[in-house]
Amino acid sequence: MPSVNQAQADVQRLRDQMAQAQVSTVEHIAQLKEKATSREVEAKRKYDELQLQPQNMMKMFQQNQSQNPPS
Repeated sequence: MPSVNQAQADVQRLRDQMAQAQVSTVEHIAQLKEKATSREVEAKRKYDELQLQPQNMMKMFQQNQSQNPPS
């Protein structure tokens, strides 16, 4: 049968392992949040870029029409 001191040491070791696992989990969650934020920013940038394409094409068309009016 283990001694009281051995049991206390085992309990402390388990507490330390749990604390380290918690720190690791928190760090992993932070990394995942950072990646998600980065993806959201990139998706918004692409969306905004796609939203502007028709407007830019229309401007180019209008400029072309004003420079080369139909005969």
